[in-house]
Amino acid sequence: MIRFPRFNLRSSTLIAIVALYFTLVLNFAFYGKVLTQHPFTGKPEDYFLLTVPFFVFFTLNAVFQILAVPLLHKIIMPLLLIISAAIAYSQVFLDVYFTTDMLENVLQTTSAESTRMITWQYVLWIIGFGIIPAFLYLSVKINYHTWFKELGIRLGAILVSAVVIFSISKFFYQDYAAFVRNNKPTVNLILPSNFITAGVNEIKRIHDANRPYEKIGLDAQQEKPDPYRHFTVIVVGETTRAQNWGLNGYQRQTTPKLAARGDDVINFNHVTSCGTATAVSVPCMFSYLTKDQYNGSKAEKMDNLLDVLQRAGVNIFWLDNNSDCKGVCLRVPNETVNMTLKDYCTEGECLDEVLLRDFDKILNETTKDTVLILHTIGNHGPTYYERYTPEYKKFVPTCDTNQIQTCSNEQLVNTYDNSILYIDNFIDSVISKLENRDDLESAVYYVSDHGESLGENGMYLHGAPYAIAPEQQTRVPMVFWFSKTWKKNEGVDLNCVREKAKTREFSHDNLFSTVIGMMDMNLKTSVYQPEFDILASCKRH
Repeated sequence: MIRFPRFNLRSSTLIAIVALYFTLVLNFAFYGKVLTQHPFTGKPEDYFLLTVPFFVFFTLNAVFQILAVPLLHKIIMPLLLIISAAIAYSQVFLDVYFTTDMLENVLQTTSAESTRMITWQYVLWIIGFGIIPAFLYLSVKINYHTWFKELGIRLGAILVSAVVIFSISKFFYQDYAAFVRNNKPTVNLILPSNFITAGVNEIKRIHDANRPYEKIGLDAQQEKPDPYRHFTVIVVGETTRAQNWGLNGYQRQTTPKLAARGDDVINFNHVTSCGTATAVSVPCMFSYLTKDQYNGSKAEKMDNLLDVLQRAGVNIFWLDNNSDCKGVCLRVPNETVNMTLKDYCTEGECLDEVLLRDFDKILNETTKDTVLILHTIGNHGPTYYERYTPEYKKFVPTCDTNQIQTCSNEQLVNTYDNSILYIDNFIDSVISKLENRDDLESAVYYVSDHGESLGENGMYLHGAPYAIAPEQQTRVPMVFWFSKTWKKNEGVDLNCVREKAKTREFSHDNLFSTVIGMMDMNLKTSVYQPEFDILASCKRH
């Protein structure tokens, strides 16, 4: 019988040893992948690699201080060690990334499939790197302090870890942000966070699958006062921030074509996004729920603006030049652009101009009122230089790389501003296709999903937690345009709207009810909220 020696250790010491074991041994595959994707060459931009093990250790040390509670730690920590060892084998030898989808595959694997996965090397690996360390952990006799002193020591350890993590973030945030943005799947190699996160997501997925679907606005219907057909285009921007928007008074005129249209374009100076990432902002802006009410799981199982309009008889079409519609267009006609069109696309991404190829077809294929949503790729980073064609390379020098932290601030901002010039042209092109159609009550509603950090305070890209996100990530541009026929028939005082646009605060919360109000809907419907309809208070009665 194997007898393991017993050790007497303080809890903080044992936790630190376990965190160090995870850092130096079980996360071997993670470090290997990091160095493969970003080799250390001794250049300044490589120095952040030296801090990665420290970042991992102090993060794990802080988390384990919370997980290793008395009594339960004898179950929690050994399980983490054994499961992590099993996953580490697949990561080292099979290059497996443990995600929520992978966990679901594991849960659905049959016994016959599982048997074929077990090899003697796999068993020895789990014994050597999981079971033996787990038994060693269990053999330790922990000498606890009095409860209040134990709590103080753990809080102190968490505080020290937080200080180290903050210090690393302070000096190397841009390097970490660029690396993670360019190599997102690599994060799924970090143990044990990958399978813990996957487990939590799977529980949420199971819960959400059982949530009943909620239909809203069943009383919504159109009440057309005239025979003119509505054609409303909602242009969903991507990663365009208000700070660099020419119409907002930016030092550069990055929106010259829209500016040349004068009062025909109504620009909103103070608009905030629902989130700092597309996965939150896009479904939120089309949801009946406000930002404060928004819950992704709830919204996924509830009708959105497009569902309500379609049920009321409005023709809906979603055309996508982004990753996808984030669930918003699942129940309406939708299409992703052909990513193989060589005139517009390279390596699976396309210029937004590709969205205009079928515009006229969609415009003329029905006699019903229509809402067309153009989901653009906009300013999506870090490859801002791929978002425009050569004729829009007005501001130089530019940052023509995805390693944006290696560029000067001037290069980065120049590149970003060039991509806004292209967006300006795109929106102007949409308006040009509608402005001479006097048979239509047409409108264009442009709003970006979130903003972007361009190195301010060492922060790049987007996705920061909303509570601490800088304004560069939460302030977005928004513009309206209305055709002559729309202005004539809809009875809206646009001077009133312009004044509101200059002085008042608006947000993604306004989109739902504003579009309802624009589409000749019966405004007594239960989902219409006049306080969120931007045009409501400016309508002539």
